[in-house]
Amino acid sequence: MKLNALLKTLGFLALAATPVVAGTAPAPKNPIAPAPENDDLGITASLGYDTNYIWRGLNMGQHWVRSAVEGSILLIGGANEDGAGNTSLDWNAQFGTFAGDQDHFMPAGGADASFQRLQLGAAIAHDFGPATVSLGYTYYRNMGSLNRNIPMNDGGEVSLGLATALGPIDIASSANYDHVNDSWYFDFNASTTIAITDSISLVPFANVGYGHNLNWQFARNGAVAGPGGDWGGQNNITGWTAITTGIQLPIKLNSRATLTPYIAGNLPLGTTENLAGTARANASPDTPYKSVLFGGVTLSVRF
Repeated sequence: MKLNALLKTLGFLALAATPVVAGTAPAPKNPIAPAPENDDLGITASLGYDTNYIWRGLNMGQHWVRSAVEGSILLIGGANEDGAGNTSLDWNAQFGTFAGDQDHFMPAGGADASFQRLQLGAAIAHDFGPATVSLGYTYYRNMGSLNRNIPMNDGGEVSLGLATALGPIDIASSANYDHVNDSWYFDFNASTTIAITDSISLVPFANVGYGHNLNWQFARNGAVAGPGGDWGGQNNITGWTAITTGIQLPIKLNSRATLTPYIAGNLPLGTTENLAGTARANASPDTPYKSVLFGGVTLSVRF
């Protein structure tokens, strides 16, 4: 009897000392923390300001305030670790307006015109490894009194883009056909990123554009003097538009937010520069077609 009682006592003590229930492994002494889940939605929102709104070499006006939301949706995942083979849907929505209605097109002595632009775009992009190719469409909605006074058309562009890298130089180019205004625009962009600290970089960049049958979405109406009048009615503006070059300084504020100030110069080339004489002959400002030093800043946050 005493032996049976002793065995029962020892069995009870052994059961009480067991750290886990039957069928489970003991907990490790130094558990490894689980990897954090990726809660990145692939969406970036931004708010920015430009001293001058330069669009395809044309100085549209001063004090441009803009906002944007953009993102990328992975459609097909590539087999390579570097992402080659990925196919994604890239989308963006942008809105900008002149603060104080300070356009550069209304004749001297006249009231400044307001101008707002809504831009909606989407593109299918495929990463081939050496280069990424995209095919997209962008809708432009031009609003405000400038649109009524000049006047302007909306725009609808089909675009073919190419992005690659030559060593430390990032290169991008696109061909854009605006079927609403029956005009073409081609551009070539180059930039490089120079790390200064872990959170600050220096990004020199340059862009050059070429237009065919270009009108910057101004209506082709020869009866109206000014940007949308005589030269728009000619229907034959073809050639190099401008060189835009400058330096960006992205500052990483935290893991999601980046502040990017920049300074740049816009140097109109023959096709754009020659329009200054036409504008003066029509008693219109020649400011849109002159060289200008400008700058701005963008705050972007990734979600």
